[in-house]
Amino acid sequence: MRRRSLRFGSVAGLPVVAAAVGVLAWGCGGEGSAAPAIDAAAAGAAAEPGTIVVASTIDMRNVNELTADATTLHTAIHYFLLFMTLLEEQPDFHLGPPTFTPKLAKSYEFSGDRKTLTFQLRDDVVWSDGEPVTAQDVRWTWQAQVHPDVAWGLADYKRHIRDVEVVDLHTVRFHFDKVFPTQLVAANLGVILPRHAWGRLPFSEWRTNADWFRENLVVDGPFTLEAWEPGQRMVFRRNERYYRPGFPRAERIVLRVSPDRSSQLALLRSGAAHTIDWARPADAKDLMKDPEIEIRKFIQRGVYGVVWNVSDPLFADRDVRRALTLAIDRQSIIDSLYYGFANVSGSPYPSNLWVFNQDLEPWPHDPRRARELLAAAGWSDADGDGVLDRGGKRFSFEIMTVAGNELRQDILVMVQDQLARIGVEVSQRPVEFNTFLAQARSHEFAAAFSSLGLGTDLDLTSYFHSKAIDGGYNLGVYSNPEVDRVLDEVMARMMDPQEAKPLYDRLQVLLREDLPLTPLYEAYLLIPVRKELRGIAPNALSTFFGVEQWELVDRRP
Repeated sequence: MRRRSLRFGSVAGLPVVAAAVGVLAWGCGGEGSAAPAIDAAAAGAAAEPGTIVVASTIDMRNVNELTADATTLHTAIHYFLLFMTLLEEQPDFHLGPPTFTPKLAKSYEFSGDRKTLTFQLRDDVVWSDGEPVTAQDVRWTWQAQVHPDVAWGLADYKRHIRDVEVVDLHTVRFHFDKVFPTQLVAANLGVILPRHAWGRLPFSEWRTNADWFRENLVVDGPFTLEAWEPGQRMVFRRNERYYRPGFPRAERIVLRVSPDRSSQLALLRSGAAHTIDWARPADAKDLMKDPEIEIRKFIQRGVYGVVWNVSDPLFADRDVRRALTLAIDRQSIIDSLYYGFANVSGSPYPSNLWVFNQDLEPWPHDPRRARELLAAAGWSDADGDGVLDRGGKRFSFEIMTVAGNELRQDILVMVQDQLARIGVEVSQRPVEFNTFLAQARSHEFAAAFSSLGLGTDLDLTSYFHSKAIDGGYNLGVYSNPEVDRVLDEVMARMMDPQEAKPLYDRLQVLLREDLPLTPLYEAYLLIPVRKELRGIAPNALSTFFGVEQWELVDRRP
């Protein structure tokens, strides 16, 4: 067997915002809306000493990852507060295939034929009730992950694991039915759950007993759940049996539910909250004037743009899609609405990723060339009403978007105006998020304003491969055999950056030419943090990455 170093090179699969599997990835995103006035009276009392308060837009529903909603909040709670994974993915995927460091497992080995993967577990990790964490927990967790009654949303990642063998108390071996690049990801994905505590409830009853898991909660992560007041707050108390001496540094972390952004900002300014889950560009611009607040920012894992349904006759011609792209002034949108917290995008990959094609230029803003392309495609204003027509059909369509997102609505107002200047009539069709997702996946739209979220494996198969049209996230019914071939090949070679990089470059060139998606911009995620909160290092994996390091310092004179 070959020993691997503790710098675990692999592609990753942490389901932050469920981007690893595309769930919600084309959805509402987190760029927010225009800023309302700040109501300082809503701030409330100052935070309790020794307690870190995070203002959150959403509430927790379930402490069991396998039956919980796939949201950013639940990922943070499961992966960083309550439980441990075998390995911890590192936020270095922008530099190359991301790496892993030890967590519950202190080492791993692949067999010579790579069909078995053996983890050696730490022997000093216990559950919060004092019971040891063992290889039996790892095997039983896998059984729960793949059980049809549990119906975990990420179970497909485990499909090539034939068995998980308990070798001894602290050794567990994964058996695979085939060799593939993401074997380590498949084994590592998902937190390890407490067999002795949760194994008492049959898998068939998991989906209907969310409260039972909270009432029988034992953890091995840095915090445990002390109190939960639905719709108000979640209180996480230090796990005194956490395996790292001196950690976590904070006594408590409180997630205060405050869906109203003006109230969140007031909590932050007053010191009643130490950070909020994200800020809108206009908010961040204003908060930068506050000497007690810092803005941490990083480029999100994905881009925002317009998906064209190429099965619609209006968008079947790629020259027409190119014309529409050339007519949109993306820089003016960023300047007007993002206050510098976004960049013009020319690729489905953000520019800070190692796979990004540095030679790829975004399509320019060129209305004159847009008009020429449309004229060549047979579009003209025959009746002089200011809207192009062809064969008696007006060039008029709707862009579907998620209702309630004021910033996106403002962006679409600008897009409508810019396309009107070349004779294209556009209207908005705001729909509730679940409706948006359902209609998008069933291709019931002409165009859709959306976000393309990426897992850290950086795989675009779910979005652009023809096999993802039915049942995947190829919303625009796009099909190109060459794109299919490159996607298949790049995923087979992703572990070797030197071999994979030219394929990633080629893929982006093909998508730039075909434009099934018109990339508009890549946005920064903006995290305001009060200066008394130290150790916080939000990144594209999670705002809560390294939460055990968080602590409050006294900044009084």
